[in-house]
Formats: sequence, structure tokens, C-alpha cells
Amino acid sequence: MSRGPRFILDTHAALWAQLDVARLSRRARTALAGLPPSGLAVCDVTLTETARLLREGRILPAIAEPGAWLDAFGLCFAVLPVTARVAWTAAAFDWPHRDPCDRHILAAAFVHGLPLVTVDPVIAAFAPRVGVEIVW
Repeated sequence: MSRGPRFILDTHAALWAQLDVARLSRRARTALAGLPPSGLAVCDVTLTETARLLREGRILPAIAEPGAWLDAFGLCFAVLPVTARVAWTAAAFDWPHRDPCDRHILAAAFVHGLPLVTVDPVIAAFAPRVGVEIVW
């Protein structure tokens, strides 16, 4: 019987997990070590953010087939879609941070009851207020 995801990764953490694992903290590397793609989740918005970074040449600037790379990247994780509950939770957080992607990622961690792997200090400062564990 397969288990669901054990962690949700912020966009930078997902990219680093695939492209430069040394950029993850030791604690994050240890937590993620050996987990199959089904054990690691990203929000659907992470694919959108990653596509934007690819298009802007901020990651893998010389890649010939960015769409194919993005397809393969998406297969490295369980991709969690937005649901009405995630959308409402993201909108309802009493948090002045307006970045919709960060709000969505944090809301997905909350709704799915998953620890969030992120180095983002803005998210990390607020997440404990809503009961989301930060792994970094």
C-alpha cells in the first residue's frame, strides 16, 4: 500500500531537490532522502512558477525543450491541485503577505496537514501561527 506525500516543497526547495540538492539544508536533505516521488508534493502553482523561471532563463538557460523538462520535473512529485478549500484557506489567512503563490503553497500544506520545506523567512515566520511545521 503506498502512502501519500510526507512533505510539501516550496518552489525553490523543489527546484533545488532536483537541480542542486546541496542548496537544501542538512535537515531538509535528511528528511527528503530516499522518498519516492509519491512522498514529495508540490502545489500546482509550483509548476507555474517553474515555467515562468524557465521562460525567463533564470533556471536552465540553455535548455532546448523547456516544456519536456517541465513535464519530467512534474513527475518527480505528487502535484496537489487547487481545491475550493485550499483557495479559501489561502484567501482567509490573517497574513499581510500578498504573494498569491506563497499563500497557495502554505494553504496546501495546512489543508493537507503536511510539513512545508522552505527557506523563505516570510513563510517560515507565519506558518507556525497556523500550525504548519517548517522543515529547513
